[in-house]
Amino acid sequence: MVAKLTWAVVFLALAHPAFVPPVLGALGLVVAAVVATVGWVLANLSLTLTIGAGVLLARTFPNTARNATRWLFRALVASVAVVFPRTA
Repeated sequence: MVAKLTWAVVFLALAHPAFVPPVLGALGLVVAAVVATVGWVLANLSLTLTIGAGVLLARTFPNTARNATRWLFRALVASVAVVFPRTA
């Protein structure tokens, strides 16, 4: 896929040199969005896994979605409390 995309950009550059900067800019934005998403998931792995567990519980036990939502909210509050403990 990367090779085809590279050839497409090369042929675009040969045919229409003025279109190259906007196309490369758009590709840069797409790459930046993917890198930011992967970085966010890796930086917030516990939150991501907590949300995934909540979704899995909601799909496995569809009648108890309220309990899964309550559990997810409690886990989210607990994870935030660990990072930002109350100071009194």
